[in-house]
Amino acid sequence: MNILHITINPISLERRILNQVRSAIQHSHVVSVMYQEESSEDSGITNRDYTPIPLRTPFHKGGPLKFMYYNWKVLRAGLNHEFDIIHAHDLWILPAATILSIWKKKALLYDAHEYYPGLEIFTRRKIRKLLWTWSEKICIRRVENLITVSEPLGQLYRNRYHLSISVDVILNLPAYETPSPTKAVKIPVSDDMLTVLYQGHFRPGRGLINLIEAIARVEDIQLVLIGGGELESELKKLTHNLNIENRVSFMPYIPTDQLISTAAQADIGAVLFEPGSQNYAHALPNKFFEYVMAGLPVLASNIDTLDHYVNKYNFGITTNPNDVQSISDCLAGISDNRNQLQIWHNNALSAARELIWENEAEKLTNIYDNLKIK
Repeated sequence: MNILHITINPISLERRILNQVRSAIQHSHVVSVMYQEESSEDSGITNRDYTPIPLRTPFHKGGPLKFMYYNWKVLRAGLNHEFDIIHAHDLWILPAATILSIWKKKALLYDAHEYYPGLEIFTRRKIRKLLWTWSEKICIRRVENLITVSEPLGQLYRNRYHLSISVDVILNLPAYETPSPTKAVKIPVSDDMLTVLYQGHFRPGRGLINLIEAIARVEDIQLVLIGGGELESELKKLTHNLNIENRVSFMPYIPTDQLISTAAQADIGAVLFEPGSQNYAHALPNKFFEYVMAGLPVLASNIDTLDHYVNKYNFGITTNPNDVQSISDCLAGISDNRNQLQIWHNNALSAARELIWENEAEKLTNIYDNLKIK
């Protein structure tokens, strides 16, 4: 079968998509990927065995124009491309993917990486929420199979749209990998301080402001933030105001295939999603499992999805992401008990042999095989 993946993001940052692409190719499918082209995007990908379809947009900072323009580009490119299945990643390109599936009479798979009606950004942008949720409600009628990243999010979709189609969970697990110094981007580490790492988007609801404020209360801990986003300037200003610029480092996004090796240089990985929205209350992000693959103990939110894995495998600690004092107490306790940190490190490495993409790949293969080819 010919499978067309579509995303609005640079493909080098999308571990979930790259894993799915490689698995499909291993099962003899022909794969193409539409993605947003960036000038440095290709540097992190080598030996492609899929057909890349990079799409340019002048609206990199987002907003309505970016989504309208990008969907138009997807539609134009898709009409001139042959495929049997559209694998649409996220709501942002679902309108164009839906039109393509109708026009070309092909199967449509919707991969909802998040629960979009419950996004944190929509709590502040009511009109955008109305427009996007209306769009999802219309488009989802055409979808033949929906997959998402955790069972609670899957249940939210079932309940909201009264879905009769299959709703499957495919976890954001990385393929098994041994961290290698030769693949790592060097991050600032110190023998005198514990290094806490956050990698990903700098967005509201991810506990970053509280994390920085907690770091300010514990003197022998430093923080490395890898990524970017709408909160970046605010986070840098906060770091300056707290006079901890010597203990907080900001680094740009790095390619997906370097993340795990890079993370392995730190001591703790932070995943402090705040349950202020339905989406974040049941989040199970890539970075959580990437930390585990790197052997990093995790400091995670005490939400149901993260708490389950931390308790099951004992590779870290959970806390209230809205409580700065609770976060700082956890950090201070970890700093004072390096033996516990080593136990968590060993447990993370053991869990990493089980929490791997290879265990999820078969689910996706079965989904492709069961989709109707028209």
